[in-house]
This record gives sequence, C-alpha cells and structure tokens, in this order.
Amino acid sequence: MHYEIHKIKNKIFKFKLDLNPVNSKYEPHIWHRHQIEPEQVITAYFNISKQLYNHKYKRYEAYSTTDKLHIYYNNINFTTIMIITAFKI
Repeated sequence: MHYEIHKIKNKIFKFKLDLNPVNSKYEPHIWHRHQIEPEQVITAYFNISKQLYNHKYKRYEAYSTTDKLHIYYNNINFTTIMIITAFKI
C-alpha cells in the first residue's frame, strides 16, 4: 500500500493513496473519492467538536462543526493518526 505522510504539531497523519485509473497516479483516497485535501482533514482534526468510538468498526468517527467535515480515523500510536476517510454532508 502507498501512503502520504503529513507531520503537524507533533502529530503524524497517514493518508492511504488510491491509484487514479485516469492519470495512473497515486492520490489520497479522500481526494480521489470525496475531493477533500489532506490539509482540510488535518485542520478539521484539530477542530473536532463531536467524536465517538465505533466499536463495531474499531475507528473514531469525528465531526468538525467549524469545517463541516466528518473524519473517520484510528490512532496507530500516541503520535500517529491513520485517516480512513473524510467527507462533507
């Protein structure tokens, strides 16, 4: 698997990359599927207003009211966060 890494405020954010069949380039899943940039997700992460842990899917499901963005993620360790997906509704 391919990942894009961003380091901000002592946190490491990992974004899974998907192969775009149109241009044959790897792009962040959140961009390829939802047209959300990694920087938008990172900003929303630091602005989380609601959050719960989904035990069935073993992930955090968060929402930033400020950014109007939903984020699904996991903590890999104390400093590393794996972004599963992000989207607006």
